[in-house]
Amino acid sequence: MSQFARIGNSYSLALSQNEAEILINLAEQLLELLGEGDFFHHFDNSDPLAQLLSMPKEIETPEDPVLKRLLPNAYSDPEAASDFRRYTEPQLRGAKQRTLRVIREELTSIVDAQSDGGTIFNLDSELWLKALNDLRLALGVRLEVNNDSFETFELLPDEDSQKPMYAVYFWLGWLQGQLLGLLTAN
Repeated sequence: MSQFARIGNSYSLALSQNEAEILINLAEQLLELLGEGDFFHHFDNSDPLAQLLSMPKEIETPEDPVLKRLLPNAYSDPEAASDFRRYTEPQLRGAKQRTLRVIREELTSIVDAQSDGGTIFNLDSELWLKALNDLRLALGVRLEVNNDSFETFELLPDEDSQKPMYAVYFWLGWLQGQLLGLLTAN
């Protein structure tokens, strides 16, 4: 049932109850992952700007592969990468969290409104593209997606526990492509 549509200058998304619940679940899992860790526990008291902006003294590269993908190092040099993270990661994490929260709220409102799903009207297409991209990247990392993954998916027996996750990954890509198609159509 999932379908993006353009209505004048606005966009809508129709989802079944199950589709909305899948997206809510994925958003909540990614929100939990993005919220892990205390990023402001080592403040740099010698830097007045850092104090003013409540910036941490240092932020280490995340250990989780999904976070490494969503919050990659900007530099190969560990010191430069750490310094860059210090100035950018809290804001990047916060932006990703805010995007996922908006998406979750919109999805929750249609799930609560109807037992068979529903439609989100006047959605922010940029936020939705960002959220779909982050959800798809996270799931792709967990599944270790590569060029042969669709063939792997097709060959998996239906009872394999990975098959539904691959199906969701490809569905997210389809949703993302559908929205991009609407945005780029004349």
